[in-house]
Order: sequence, then C-alpha cells, then structure tokens
Amino acid sequence: MTTMSFLEHLEELRRRLIYCAVAMVICMMIAWPLVPTVQRFITRPLMEPSAIQKWSYSAQSWVMQKFPDLAQKLGVDPAPPKVEQPHRLNYMAPLEPFFVQMKISLITGLAMAFPFILYQIWRFCAPALYENERRYFYYFLPIGTIMFVLGDLFFLQLIWPLIISFSLRYESEFLYSMLNLTQFVNFCLRLLLLFGLIFQLPLVLVILGRMGLVTREFLVRQRRMALLLSAVVAAFHADILTMIAIAIPIYGMYEISILAVRLFGSPARRAEPREEEETAPPPAETPPGPPPAA
Repeated sequence: MTTMSFLEHLEELRRRLIYCAVAMVICMMIAWPLVPTVQRFITRPLMEPSAIQKWSYSAQSWVMQKFPDLAQKLGVDPAPPKVEQPHRLNYMAPLEPFFVQMKISLITGLAMAFPFILYQIWRFCAPALYENERRYFYYFLPIGTIMFVLGDLFFLQLIWPLIISFSLRYESEFLYSMLNLTQFVNFCLRLLLLFGLIFQLPLVLVILGRMGLVTREFLVRQRRMALLLSAVVAAFHADILTMIAIAIPIYGMYEISILAVRLFGSPARRAEPREEEETAPPPAETPPGPPPAA
C-alpha cells in the first residue's frame, strides 16, 4: 500500500479518466462500420424463428422417427417452424436513425473497451490495496469479461428471440405491429447490459467468499430473499414474458453462485504463527555468603 496526497489522487483520477475516454473514442470509431452488422443481428428475430422453436421441432421430429407409436399416442405432430414475415422497424423523427446508430456504436465501443476500462479502474485502486487483496483482481478482469460476453450471448440467442416471437404472435387481421426503431434498440441494449451484469453474480460472490465476507450457509439461508429480489428486478418490465425471462436467469445464477462458493469460495487459510515456547532460564545460584558471625 502506498500513500498519496489528495491532489495526487485527483491527478491520478484525471489521468485514468482521460485514458478511458480516449479508449472509448477509438473503440467507437472501430465500431462505427460494424453498426449495420450489429443492427441486423439484434433484428434477426423479426425475420426468422427462434432457436427454441427450431429445437422443439427437431425434438418432436426425433420422437416421431424413433418412437412412432408413442408419438401417435401422445399426439405429437411437429409442424415446421414458422418463418416470420419480414418486419421493418419504423422511425418518426428525421434524424432518429442517425442517433440510434450513434447509440449502437457507443454501446459496442463500450463493450470493446470494457477490459481496458476495468484495467484503468484497477490501476487507480491498486495503490490503496494490500498485496493479498490485489490478487483477486487478476481473476476478476479476464473471468468477468468472459462472463459478461456469455451473458450477452445467452440473451441474444435464447431470450431475445423468445420475447420478439411472443410479441409478434399477437398480430392478426385486426392487429399489425409497427415497432419503433428507438424503442426496439433501447429495449434490447438495456437487457443486454442487465444480462451481462447478471452473469457477474457468481464471480462476485466467489470473491466475497474468498475474502470471508459471505459463506455458502448464508447464501442457502437467503434463497427466499434472492427469489424475491429476482422478481423485483424483473418487475420493472411491463410484459409477463420478459419478467419471467429475467427472473429465472437471475435466480438460476444465484443457485450457480451457491455451488461456485462451495467449490471455490472458501476463505484462504492463513498460516497461524507458531507460539514458541519460551523456557525460563534457571534461577542463578547465589554464591554462599560468609558464615554468620557468632
């Protein structure tokens, strides 16, 4: 641990913020040509069936092929996944597509610069930490980045197509969807950030367990509270399907966190100093004095 004055702290903070801002600008410039690709990726559920629909059709077809009698009794008759009619996003403001493109490039640039920003936060906080506290960051930086990406991929591959396909089922001869560009992208980006943070929960709890701040027994006792908080976080979204699609992964990651804390979250045992037995020196023998006078 090193000591710094208040002005030195401000100067160090200013330097790290400048580094982060420069990295953000560079990553935004890199991400700008990728915006159409990102936009096509997040609008893919508007033009093709979801992965869950494809898996359901494959599973039912396998049952019919391997067990035709059982499939006939159960009434399994798989229909090919319906190819969604192409839907276009609409916009109403003159410069709305440009600002949406700016927002997508900003979020994409933030995702690209995320490891560098974490590293700058670490460099700012490192002088105030002890050596045994610094080592936890070495696990957090790479594993946290990987978990954030996994959370976003989980959302884009499974949850997002499910939400969009459920929304499009309400179309009929009386109802036609006119999805707004800004609202569609904002909704997707907000959930992307949320799922990236949800997947950080096991790592954060493992680090707290290694530091001795939480235990597996404590987490097991708080299961009801975790279920309640999962429902509260999911309740900020209006439709019931999105609430369920958010609440289940949050609580699922909490259960994974309990298992991770059990396997990897035991606090590091500190070597107890050995107590050296000090043997008292034997009392010095007093030399015999002169005989007492008669």
